[in-house]
Amino acid sequence: MRYLLVVNLIRKIGTLVVGLVALGKFSIGQPTHFTTSDYWKHQRKEILFGVGATNFLGDLGGLNRIGTDYSPMDLEWVVTRPSGHIGYRYRLRPWICTKSLLEYGIMKGDDALTNEPSRHYRNLTVRTHIFEFSQQLEFIIFNNEHFGKRYKIYGLKGMRNKNTLVYLLSGFTVFGYIPQGAGDGGWTNLRPLHTEGQGLPGGPKPYKFVNFGIPFGAGCKIGLDALWRLSFELTYTKTFTDYLDDVSSVYYDNAAINNAYGSTAAYFADPSSGEFETWTAPGQMRGDSKQKDAYFFFNVSLIRNVTYQRSKKMKFQYRARY
Repeated sequence: MRYLLVVNLIRKIGTLVVGLVALGKFSIGQPTHFTTSDYWKHQRKEILFGVGATNFLGDLGGLNRIGTDYSPMDLEWVVTRPSGHIGYRYRLRPWICTKSLLEYGIMKGDDALTNEPSRHYRNLTVRTHIFEFSQQLEFIIFNNEHFGKRYKIYGLKGMRNKNTLVYLLSGFTVFGYIPQGAGDGGWTNLRPLHTEGQGLPGGPKPYKFVNFGIPFGAGCKIGLDALWRLSFELTYTKTFTDYLDDVSSVYYDNAAINNAYGSTAAYFADPSSGEFETWTAPGQMRGDSKQKDAYFFFNVSLIRNVTYQRSKKMKFQYRARY
């Protein structure tokens, strides 16, 4: 009788131990952070920063023919310049986020890069510093998100981190810009020179330093672990100005510009060789005022989730599982 009682007790203890071991392994291998339909709530707040590249569609440079309106085929890839950015993202719902973004970039256009006769003869070279604040909405069109095991344990197989999103974006942009022309003394700010006769009789109004735009784009975010992501994003911004490159409408009387604003202004208004004087005579086409300028940003960002924190309490809970 005693023998049977001992055997029965050993059997129950063994069953309990096996169950506890199995439960421990199951807990270790399972996601450690709420893989449910409410997962997105633990991804609500993110900060991001990174670098990128920028280019623009304006009146300078382009292909070896008359420019094509709104076409990225008219981009001069050799004048692509660097950019940097920092931002904050807040996830409103599982499928939509709002993002605030500060960016700085340099854009460049150069008539020397095109063999189209009138633009090459115009001989303008411009670089533009742009400072942008953008408020965007991101619409998530694909997501695969869950956390796998927190700690890497040799020989243990389980769910891995999946933290991938694909999204479309749009919103509004406020930006300041400083066009500069290339001369013997380096780069010169062009806006104060009124190179198209701004402020003179019959000339256009001076353009403003600040303007607005509407961004459109797409991006992809890839999870590195539970807290960090890497994103790739391409944005096209249509602006409400034609003066990103200080070129918009027609040539003004160069002698009048010289008298009013000086020889530097006269030079940057018409730096052509003078071989074909009628091409740059007053009233001749200097730019295409019918089409506003646009620019591109391609950004690579490192993203930190600041909603979810590794607190001491959580660490203790995870240790208790082992």
